[in-house]
Amino acid sequence: MAQIDQKHAILEHLISTSNFDNTSESVIQTINALQIKPNYPIILVGGTNGKGSTCAYLSTILSIAGYNVGTFTSPHVFEYNERITVNNQAINDEDLISALQQVINASSSNLGLFKTFTLASHLIFAKHQIEIAVVEVGIGGKNDVTNLFEPDISIISTVGLDHCELLGADIEAIGLQKAHIYRADKPALFGSSNIPQTVSNYAEQINADFMRLNHEFSYKKSAQSWDFSCEEQKLYSLPYPSLRGEEQVQNAALALAALYKLRDKFPLTSSQIKNGLLQTKLFGRFQVLPGTPQIVLDTAHNPQAIESLRQNMLKLHFARRNFAVFGIADDKDWVQIIASCGKDFDVWYLAPINSGRSASVEKLAQELEHQGINNKNIIINSDIELATEKCYQQLTSEDRMVCFGSFLVVESAYRAIQKVRR
Repeated sequence: MAQIDQKHAILEHLISTSNFDNTSESVIQTINALQIKPNYPIILVGGTNGKGSTCAYLSTILSIAGYNVGTFTSPHVFEYNERITVNNQAINDEDLISALQQVINASSSNLGLFKTFTLASHLIFAKHQIEIAVVEVGIGGKNDVTNLFEPDISIISTVGLDHCELLGADIEAIGLQKAHIYRADKPALFGSSNIPQTVSNYAEQINADFMRLNHEFSYKKSAQSWDFSCEEQKLYSLPYPSLRGEEQVQNAALALAALYKLRDKFPLTSSQIKNGLLQTKLFGRFQVLPGTPQIVLDTAHNPQAIESLRQNMLKLHFARRNFAVFGIADDKDWVQIIASCGKDFDVWYLAPINSGRSASVEKLAQELEHQGINNKNIIINSDIELATEKCYQQLTSEDRMVCFGSFLVVESAYRAIQKVRR
């Protein structure tokens, strides 16, 4: 119990300051004080959508091949420990508390949650003597703390509109922020066909080994399998990934292109790759829960991800009615999100997310009405768990419930579903 209390106290301390308060100077001083010098290669993964899935494919395939892999991702779904894993296992409380405490003791000020976790992850990786790290960028790239550690391979999955207040108002500005994770003369991958000009220009300017989807690497889908091609490597009849959704083959191909660049140090067999694709797990990425009625959990929270969610819903078997359980952070483009998917759902169950940054539910309801949704089909709730329970009670076996808008929605909705299905 004491350990849980200690962890809780540390997390409360870190959350008490804004993540964006500190300059990288204080972080660099802390890195130097702790003598954090990664002696393992780092794959740095940025992007608006798809970066979590890309990290999951990389970590799973490398772990299955027997390599000792450390992974740092964010946010978590249930426990903070999920952010730092070794061979896909979340680290224990003892390791987490010890590493966080070391960072706090070495810092002249409270670095906040994300920066402290980033530094702690490298202390944990060193302790576990990992052979390779997969690190997910927090926001953007240029000024992100993850970018202070030298990557061997840098990946951008996609560029879409998100965190505009920090990164810029359009795709070109956001792309340039993300492109700063690329390094001169090192592999720099881009995982979608829509490449902002700023990204291409930056890669060329620093002479990165630039690899783009549908140029230096590509994939081709058939009914039961897909093929991958990257320079001399050709892989045929790969199984479709265990993660559902149209975009997942694109994310998997991006991961395979990165692994191809690592083939001299980290050779893989085609059977390890196939097993990795089938065994990759990631909670809440267009996740369809087993059983009826059909329940979909999706962390989608920006217009690009919502469009993927809509396309993926079309591929599911017919539902008589679609119900939305929705909450979102106020700094997301929820007006655009509601405009694009408002009419895809027959009934909306709205609730605030469990965060001080939650959008006002009344404003969400107003926007839905503005989009022509009848207010009797908009149900306001005090929290996501209650919204999920109430929605679930309305479902017949032919209906579908989609819980989306935030990692916090997925967490609360899943807990509620476990409760009502018992």
